[in-house]
Amino acid sequence: MAGRLVNALGSSALAAEAFSDFATLRHMLRFEAALAQAAADAGLIPKKFAPVIVKACDPALYDPASLAEAARRTATLTVPVVKALADEVAKRDADAAGYVHWGATSQDVIDTAMVLQLGEALPPIVKELDRIVAAFAALARKHRRTPTLGRTLLQPATPLALGQKIAGWASDVSRAARRLEASFAETQIVQFGGASGSLSALGDKAEPVMVALAKRLGLGLPPAPWFTQRVRVAALAQDAALVAGALAKAARDISLMMQVEVGEAAEPSGPGRGGSSTMPHKRNPVGAALVLSAAARAPLLAATIVAALPQEHERALGGWQAEWPTLAALIEALGSAVQAMDEVAAGLTIDPDAMQANMDATEGAVLAERATFLLAEKMGKQKAGKLVEEALAKGGSFVEALGQLGKELSDEAALLGYSPKFVDRLLAELKRK
Repeated sequence: MAGRLVNALGSSALAAEAFSDFATLRHMLRFEAALAQAAADAGLIPKKFAPVIVKACDPALYDPASLAEAARRTATLTVPVVKALADEVAKRDADAAGYVHWGATSQDVIDTAMVLQLGEALPPIVKELDRIVAAFAALARKHRRTPTLGRTLLQPATPLALGQKIAGWASDVSRAARRLEASFAETQIVQFGGASGSLSALGDKAEPVMVALAKRLGLGLPPAPWFTQRVRVAALAQDAALVAGALAKAARDISLMMQVEVGEAAEPSGPGRGGSSTMPHKRNPVGAALVLSAAARAPLLAATIVAALPQEHERALGGWQAEWPTLAALIEALGSAVQAMDEVAAGLTIDPDAMQANMDATEGAVLAERATFLLAEKMGKQKAGKLVEEALAKGGSFVEALGQLGKELSDEAALLGYSPKFVDRLLAELKRK
């Protein structure tokens, strides 16, 4: 993993901590401690040895750097961790050391640790997503009838309610968050299959050990080991990327609205926030930048995990080994995006006067569609279209060029069309979720 300085813009502190060296060892050793207790309860190992093994499962007793170096010689972190654990147990009781890692295999430890790390990292992220949705919903409600330029192909289009744009952000973030919540729940299962998935080393005690292990770790017990059935992990990865993308849609719009030439919105300010190393006048959209950065990385990280799905036979070579670091990077990127947008959504300010000024700057040209339909009621669409084109070609004020439609075109309720009702519908949908 990159150092904290390199990754400062790539992860939230909470997500980074969930995948830190200490957390990784803590979760791997949680598995080993729970396994020793479950095996002792089932009578597979002497009960007196379980507390000895549990006591040695303290992550502070181990050196991550030496374990990482040793892992490259066996292509799995579990081998050096189990050896170090057995050595630590032997210091306390030489006989107990022989019962470390009883009946388990390397992937049992790695996959379960990964699942436990997800359980630490994702619930706070989901809570932050709920706050983002609520903040956007409140802002949409406030601006249910605030007119703003619609923009298509980056050019001025017909006006709509600003609330519809913001409620649209909320709707997609909420939809993606619910998908992530569901796929996360599916990952919260223990991995325990032994050498090749049969748990033959445990004999007729396999069932009670499996049940006790899952219970001690607070995880579900799947129907069978999932060594090479990785759809749960891939689905989670895809849904994490979807959340990042949904947040990035809002971030892209906000950053464009923050351009000085547009001036319609602003991220929250504060000491040092959005500053430049050389230009004191700058107020950069830093929250949007962090979200867009994460969204640029997330799809490719998710694609790596999907690409690893075709895994050989009962346990694979290279496929599952590619997942753990990739998933960690993906969840860290997601955590960065969510943390950044949480701050932006809560403090986003809107300038309705700037929005009106930007509409006015088109000199009524954005009303051309409405003018066409108003005239079409009297002369047919073809003639109306020709008249509107002639008025636009004159330049200057489009409304003045048409003259007789000035009153109708200035009707704000008609100008916004169904847009305020779309705001209501989007917000009502959010309440149902």
